[in-house]
Amino acid sequence: MSGHITKSTHFVQTLFIKRLPLLLGLGLLVLTLSSPLQSFGAEPAEPNVPEKTSGFFSRDLIEDLWSEDVRVERSIVPIEGELKEEIVKLSRVKTSDQHTALFRISSDLGEAMGHVVILDEVGKYRPITFLVALDNKERVVDLQVLVYREHIGKEIESRRFTRQFRDKKITSTLKLHRDIRNLSGATLSARAAVRAVRRSLATVKLTRQRGTELAWLPISGPNLFYGESQLGFPVPASEKDEDVLKRASRESSAKPFERARPAMGTILKMEVHGDDALNAVEAAFTEVARLESLHSRWKQGSDVLNVENAPVGTAVEVSSDTIEVVEQALQVSRESGGAFDLTLQKDGYLSVRVDAENQTITLLKPGLILDLGGIGKGFALDRAAQVLESHGCRRALLDFGGQLLALDPPPGESSWPVGIFDPRDGKTVLYQLPLVRSSLATTALYERGEHLIHLLDNDPAIRILTTSVISESATQADALSTTVALIDQDKAQQLLESRSDASAVILLEGEDEPRVMGRF
Repeated sequence: MSGHITKSTHFVQTLFIKRLPLLLGLGLLVLTLSSPLQSFGAEPAEPNVPEKTSGFFSRDLIEDLWSEDVRVERSIVPIEGELKEEIVKLSRVKTSDQHTALFRISSDLGEAMGHVVILDEVGKYRPITFLVALDNKERVVDLQVLVYREHIGKEIESRRFTRQFRDKKITSTLKLHRDIRNLSGATLSARAAVRAVRRSLATVKLTRQRGTELAWLPISGPNLFYGESQLGFPVPASEKDEDVLKRASRESSAKPFERARPAMGTILKMEVHGDDALNAVEAAFTEVARLESLHSRWKQGSDVLNVENAPVGTAVEVSSDTIEVVEQALQVSRESGGAFDLTLQKDGYLSVRVDAENQTITLLKPGLILDLGGIGKGFALDRAAQVLESHGCRRALLDFGGQLLALDPPPGESSWPVGIFDPRDGKTVLYQLPLVRSSLATTALYERGEHLIHLLDNDPAIRILTTSVISESATQADALSTTVALIDQDKAQQLLESRSDASAVILLEGEDEPRVMGRF
């Protein structure tokens, strides 16, 4: 076989869809949630970027870096037009940011001493807020992590890592594994740090070089606010800073409860807010384990094995959960003309009979199996979310091997900000997007050897590198991400436009920008 499809996850497993190996690997592409998606074939829309992070850091941090009392002024740099193009070119970092928080540092006598840049770069999925301090010769004085939101990789906060950036300048190599040593288990977060430093150096150099006119606001008091008002200008009054500080303090007291465990051959991670988060998470893990015992082909006594092992034409009684997920799988099979087929045989789904009233499933043809690998994780995510909400926990983010399901955002936030990398280099962030009450699932296709793989009716000269589907239902997002990758573009567009609950973004080989299908 010359190619394979990769389903979004952390660990690699093998199963087969339409006789093609389906490897569960890293999710690679994304689509925007908060605005209507444009039709397939149109010019790609500018990604919808979540509002920049806001918060405070201590004035003592600045004074410690410059070892004296300093004057601090704050401004917001508009990242647009030619300036944006030049920053991207000089830093070698793509960005969808529209503004960057910039602080100007000077002595009591007005002597210029340097700048501090506050910006976000995405680690694996979540933005990491960095502080990059530069001296007046545009060399790095310090790198600090102000807010870390990922589950792993927090080691980049250590001085052992951040001190490597000291004295770096825009002409420095600044590459991971070369002049910046990586940290085991924190590669994506370390790459984010490198991008943050590159972008900060480029922003300060070009802003000064171009003589960009900025509105500078003197900042007094022990706490320095970073962020933007709704109009993108600095928050003007120190008393507003104090109000925001009090609110931030209240919100930060509600810490999330986080747990990660193996499930269904990968890792399920939960970040949950709520008074009963501990019990809610335990109950959700228990529910996922119960579903795995019913739907796994590797669990003795599971419903799917009982159906497979029964004589052809025998009605096998199964649980109501199995009836529900198989019915949903068959519905996607019908809608896709058999591209998605849980029997892993051409048109095998036509020989699966479901009797919901008597709660039985019958296989009408020999050699059929029931493989729920293309829909089971999504179904389990939906059920886990229901369990969390039954415990009063409505603010949560679930990550099941790369498929995400977001409930309401954390306190004080408007969404769960998520970022996805370009599959071609694994480093560039294509999008940052706000995820709320929706699930994101990705399937990717890669080539092995010199031959192109044929996916049903796809033109073999055009390969879909990756497909991402967003839907309010994790079950549907899971199944449709596989389906869209397996059918040609016209059929995929027809399928998604016939639905009001899902949209997709595909990235084709040879194209720089993704294409958008469907409506949401």
